[in-house]
Amino acid sequence: MRRCFIFILLLPALPFQCCIAWVCPSLQPFATTTLISRKNSPSTILAISHATYISGVDHPKERRPANVDVAIPDADAATESSTYLIHEGRAINMIKRCVAIEGLSVSDGWTPQATEAFSLAVEAVVRANPILTGQLIEEKTSPWPWAQPSTLRVIPDVFPPESHSFLTIVNPPADLASPAQVMHEEVNKGSSAKELFQHVHSHISPCLLGPAEFSYDQIKNASPLFEAKIMDFGDGYAAYSIKMSHAIGDGTTFFHIIKQISAYMNGHEPQPINWDNPLKTTHELYPETFSKQDYDRSYGGPFGWGLLKNIRTLGKRKCEYMLLSKDKIAKKKQELHKSVENAQISSNDVIMSVICEMCGSSDIFAFDRSVRGIKDGVDKSDAGNFFWEIPFERDKGAANPSVIRNILTSETGTYYDTDEVPLMPFLNGRVGRITSLASITQKTAFPGSKVICQFPSASFISDLPLDVAVIFRFDEEHFGIMHNFRKVNQSPLLSEIVA
Repeated sequence: MRRCFIFILLLPALPFQCCIAWVCPSLQPFATTTLISRKNSPSTILAISHATYISGVDHPKERRPANVDVAIPDADAATESSTYLIHEGRAINMIKRCVAIEGLSVSDGWTPQATEAFSLAVEAVVRANPILTGQLIEEKTSPWPWAQPSTLRVIPDVFPPESHSFLTIVNPPADLASPAQVMHEEVNKGSSAKELFQHVHSHISPCLLGPAEFSYDQIKNASPLFEAKIMDFGDGYAAYSIKMSHAIGDGTTFFHIIKQISAYMNGHEPQPINWDNPLKTTHELYPETFSKQDYDRSYGGPFGWGLLKNIRTLGKRKCEYMLLSKDKIAKKKQELHKSVENAQISSNDVIMSVICEMCGSSDIFAFDRSVRGIKDGVDKSDAGNFFWEIPFERDKGAANPSVIRNILTSETGTYYDTDEVPLMPFLNGRVGRITSLASITQKTAFPGSKVICQFPSASFISDLPLDVAVIFRFDEEHFGIMHNFRKVNQSPLLSEIVA
């Protein structure tokens, strides 16, 4: 009852992503093990990391207690010059209700030296990006929930790498089979990808991917904004996860962090990430073509009323998965490319079109689009939540990938013109979201190992009172979809590309 009351109070500020505020878990920390002395600069760590992996030399290990007491500075005492300003506009309410970005990778060719190199690279990235050591705080101008908060900030160095380990070593449970066993047992059956997918989903991911953690959880619990975990099976296979608070950046920001880890593990100096673009503090997460009417319908009372209507569906929703064949998608694209209209169709366009065809319980979908290189003053290396949510008619995108491509190539990058966003789908709770992680997936590549599959966190998807689908890249031969649709239609296009 308390959750429902709070939810009703917050309705005027709820955006598409804020429906995830239904889940309020907190992550339970694992015991941590520090692998090196943490007094080095990123450049020094880079050299040590590369030498450690290449030479196979073990460095002295230093251990400390699992739970290190960290002095948390008083938020009121923090000065503007000592903090990172995250946002001071309407998007604060949305950012607070975004779930942390998290995913895991399974790698072959792993060694103890690879774990050492991974640990060093994680620390190097933290030292190169001090915002990752910080605590998220909210400065309110009023205690009332319907009042607009003033700012979100990050106080850096609350979790200094000298006393806080950002990497957790997780020991595999005694009854957990290694990926090597699953692949060896199933490879002769012709279903190794599906069996590996099921094994990662059901057995490995619960060990490394925690319950959904939202930005408001991190404010309340003063929890770290970045962390990594690794589980070495001891037979050449390992699984590791990386998590970043959505408050400090979007999927593209996460992509840059993973690239930096990969660069450090290979002994390279990574491209720096710019956390100081002043536009991020006022960038709103809806298209610039939106009028006040469009905004109110998409993020105000009509949307909130629709979510309330969908509360009764929560018990009926569950997370479903499917694998799609990259080869079949490529053949479908070749077929579509024969038409001038579909000449630029991408794999992501085809998959989004399948999702539109499958879903029978939403009339509007929205997807995230990065504005880097599109919006004046925003560069591709800029970190932050630089994206727009683009709503469009689901039935127009069903089995018609060109609709998705036309949105991406249009002059405004949107589907609806000003004052055209319809009212009734929002009032009726028939709106959903599509999130694509496939285009931002970046593997932590380093000598001697190979990432064999990847898997995103899905702990939040069953608890959302609206339709959501997530696209991800599972392995070299398969994309994946996970969704929680109330009603699923038959999809002829899906039957052409399903694995």
